[in-house]
Amino acid sequence: MPPAMVTATVPHRTRTAENPDRVVPLVPQIVAYLCGQCEVTTEARLHPRAPIPVLWPCRICREGAECTVEADDGIELIGMPASLKRYQRKDHWTHLSERRTEAELERLLAARLELLRAGKLHAGPSHM
Repeated sequence: MPPAMVTATVPHRTRTAENPDRVVPLVPQIVAYLCGQCEVTTEARLHPRAPIPVLWPCRICREGAECTVEADDGIELIGMPASLKRYQRKDHWTHLSERRTEAELERLLAARLELLRAGKLHAGPSHM
């Protein structure tokens, strides 16, 4: 009789070589991650023997949430960089000022206001 062999199947189940019909579910480890930006806790279900990554994507803002338990050093989540890049969100004025000078924007505003006052520009949704 061959020695007992354990093979894993996805996601968290094992089968024994002696009795392949017997499936024993593995209990996953549940690790909590707290997002520093939106302060939401995300729980990740990991394989019992999987290393615990330091960062996990937040379920709301997709930024890197930090592990609330002691994580394994040097382990990165696949697809997430070790150091997060914080992108500054741009407002409408910043986008406009990147493409045009302030003098050009003043001229455009004056022309649009003139059209609006003359009734040649649609002012908003019409109510019938």
